[in-house]
Parts: sequence; structure tokens; C-alpha cells
Amino acid sequence: MRLWDKPIELNEKLLSLVADIYDASLDDSRWTTTLGSIVDLAGGQGGGLVWIGAAGEAMISHAVGVEPAHVQSYIETYEPFDPSRGVLHAPVGQIQTIRDWIDVDEFRTTRFYNEWARPQGLEDAANILLHKSAEGISRLSIMKAGSAVDRRMYQVISHLTPHVQRAMLVRQKLQQQNALEATSARTLDALQTAVLLLDADGNITHSNASARDILDEADVLRSVHGRLVMSDLNADRVLRQALAGTVLGDRAMTSASISLHLMARDGSRYVGHLLPLTAGRRQMFAASYEACAVLFVSKAALDTIVAPDLIRKLFKLTPAELRVFLSIVEIGGVPDVARSMGIAETTIKTHLARIFTKTGTKRQADLVRLVAAFSPPIKI
Repeated sequence: MRLWDKPIELNEKLLSLVADIYDASLDDSRWTTTLGSIVDLAGGQGGGLVWIGAAGEAMISHAVGVEPAHVQSYIETYEPFDPSRGVLHAPVGQIQTIRDWIDVDEFRTTRFYNEWARPQGLEDAANILLHKSAEGISRLSIMKAGSAVDRRMYQVISHLTPHVQRAMLVRQKLQQQNALEATSARTLDALQTAVLLLDADGNITHSNASARDILDEADVLRSVHGRLVMSDLNADRVLRQALAGTVLGDRAMTSASISLHLMARDGSRYVGHLLPLTAGRRQMFAASYEACAVLFVSKAALDTIVAPDLIRKLFKLTPAELRVFLSIVEIGGVPDVARSMGIAETTIKTHLARIFTKTGTKRQADLVRLVAAFSPPIKI
């Protein structure tokens, strides 16, 4: 008898159950109820979605119609003696019963039957290997009480198996994606550099921990109803123009990053780099967050004792030039540095000209950006 020759009521139940199966793939909490419906429609007593990890450990993802004590004893003691383990070597998607691996009379003499199945009134089970990969194996088991798996149970399970397989695949992909996103979020949160993903209107679609810290201070950057605003009006104007350019397809705005020089109320200096996400492979990343650009913001501060020495050695600066270099970054313009160091402005300008030559820079703002590059990439 073909499935569509069966009573209309059963067909409607099957169609409704298929919808429930795909709903469960998106909401793991629905699996127990859905599995119960599968067992009921198939005429079984109990069922389980079993996942076996790569190391061979058996875990019951979801179980119905079986007492928790029996589930636990299966995992801890009886799983190795279960003849239905043979399904792990069967073709994926093929329904197999106890009779496919062992004679019924012989099965009834086994420890598994007498100590685990028989006390529950179980006589047979339909088992299907749903998925097999390097990460592990998943299987569906529908247990039958009082008699062997019959034609009706086989037909119901045959109809539902492809949908359960697809649902489990969707579930696996979602779990992998969630794990990847969680890892990416943890990685971004470990960065000392603030990272903000922005849409065309400047709305923040994602921010890492460092960015949230800066936003909470509401000094250099702040969020106004979810929209990023820079305290420096000129930098804010450049940001708006750049974001608009990425949407309009301005080639100058969609290829290279844009540098921004920012200053806090206490005189601390920050460097921002706006990178468009509207060209090449960046578009794939942008689509995940509905973003058109990513803004990196770093504080231009030498907060390690290693960085000044690295800068001195890398650019072959004299001790005097290094002091001027650091003072320019930390204090500001030539007059302020001269007063702070007790040196004539002409001397500071002479040192500064040599520093520009050695570092390949032209402006004091370039030195600030250079220092930002020597900040440690992760939080210490």
C-alpha cells in the first residue's frame, strides 16, 4: 500500500509532523515533543535521538517513553551490548530492525534483552543511521513493545526519515555557525583595538568589548539611539561622507581605508581606520551584519615598556629624538613639548624634522598613528 492510499487522517498527521520536525531543527527544545509525536504516530513505545561522539562516547540527545533510570543505564552499561549498534555500519538512511542483525530467539537470550529491554516490555526497534562524519554519528531509534516492528511502523518511519535527516543536518550547521560566531565574538572581544561595524547611516550593527568600553565613556565616541557619533565634528563629517560613498559606489570610498585622528577631553589621542566592506570578499562579511564598513579605533598610547625601545631600534632614533617623539604623541604641539621639556622650540623642530625623515612621516598626526600601531593587539 502506497502512503497516499492510506487514510486522509494519517496523511494530515504526517504532514503536520514534517512541519514539526523542521521547526525542531531551528529550536532544539522542540525535539522531545516532536520525537514523542513520531513515536506515537509510528505505534512505538519509546524512542531516542542518539549522538555518538568522535571518541565513541554514547549520548542521548533526546529520549521519550523511557524512564530516566533506563536511559542512564543504557549509556553507562548496556549500550555496548545492544545488537542495534550494527546500524552504525549500515547505509545512512536505511531502516533496520533487530532481526537484521540477530535471530529473534538468540536475541531473547542476550544480556541486553533480559536486563534492559524485557523489563520495559520492549521486543524490537526500528533504527536509522541519520548522519555519519568525523565529528560523530547520529541515529534514530523507535522501540516497539509486545511485538516486532510491523508494516505500518516501517511505512511511517520511511516517510519521516528523510525529513529527520535534513533537520539534523540543519541543526548541525546551525550549531557549527553558532560555535563559529561565538569564537569570532570572543576573538574580537580579546582585541585591545575597538571594532565597530556600521551601516550606511552610521548605526552600530556590532561592537566588540573594547568598543563598548569607549562608547560607555561617551567621550571620543558615543552611541545616540544606536547611531555612532564622534566628538570631533570634522572626523564625524568625514565618517558620514565615507559611509555615504560606500553606498553610492564611489571607488575612492570602497577600495582603501580612511584614517581619522581623534582626541579625548583629557588630551588622549586615538586613531581610527574606516574600512569599507562593499568590495571583494569583504561583502560576504558585511552581509552577515548588514554593515557597509568597519571602524577600528586604537588609543595612541605606549602602554608597554617594550614599544619605545622597539621604535627607537626600528627607526634608529637617538635618545633625544625618542623623547621628542614620545612627547609629541603624549603632549601635542611643539610649543607645549618645548615648555614641558625645557628646550627651545627651534631645537624641538630640528629633532622633529629628523624624526619625520627617519620614520617616513610628514605630520605630527602621522606619528600618532605610528604609535597606535605599536599598541599590543590583545588585552593584557
